[in-house]
Amino acid sequence: MRAREYHIMYEVELTHWWFISRRAFLAVVFRALGVKTGGSLRIADIGAGTGGMYAFLSQYGRVVGIEPHPLGRMYARKRHMPIFFGKAEATGLKTNSLDMVCSLDVLYHKGIHDDRVFAEAYRVLRHGGLLVITVCAIPWLVGPHDQAVSARKRYILSDLVTEVRESGFDITKQTYTYFFLFPLFVLKIAWGRVFIQGMPERSDVAPLRNSWNAFLSSVCGVEASLLSTISYPWGSSLLLVAKKP
Repeated sequence: MRAREYHIMYEVELTHWWFISRRAFLAVVFRALGVKTGGSLRIADIGAGTGGMYAFLSQYGRVVGIEPHPLGRMYARKRHMPIFFGKAEATGLKTNSLDMVCSLDVLYHKGIHDDRVFAEAYRVLRHGGLLVITVCAIPWLVGPHDQAVSARKRYILSDLVTEVRESGFDITKQTYTYFFLFPLFVLKIAWGRVFIQGMPERSDVAPLRNSWNAFLSSVCGVEASLLSTISYPWGSSLLLVAKKP
């Protein structure tokens, strides 16, 4: 990911509607799976970026971050996150040492090899430990944002489920996310392709008016509230939780 994107992420990650919504989705799914706040889980955030998930994940246990980019580690330390150099395929963490491994919007980056990431997560998780994945979805939605954050691919949920199962995990939750806002994502991409030529490579992560930010957060909040009982058939991202037998 480009250096500029780390700075932008650090500035908006705690307040931007997209990140707020991702945390809301995870909170509901965790609760439905019996993962309780105030716990003592041993958790690794792999590809922790600027550490924006640290406070959220710390509700569930003791968190360590693994991040290859020095800018990411610098910003994460400003959030007081324990963070170390490592890669998703080679974390440097001990075998069978963790209760949860989080790969939050990491898999789609260039240079990532899915099978190695899943094998490494399997290695470091104890039996019964959880692998938590969020990642961009629907290949047709690729656009300037993906180019700006050095994306390699966008995923189809069924394909990811197959890969994770083949790595030895049992699937406990699978769903697309940002379902209610999906038509807006489609319109945005279609409009850009038809009417705007040579769109600049620019991330969608940027400050918004408070009113828009609140509105979009609210829409996703409604979506999150239903995740304990349903899974969505499409969306711009996906969420998957798997268990090591």
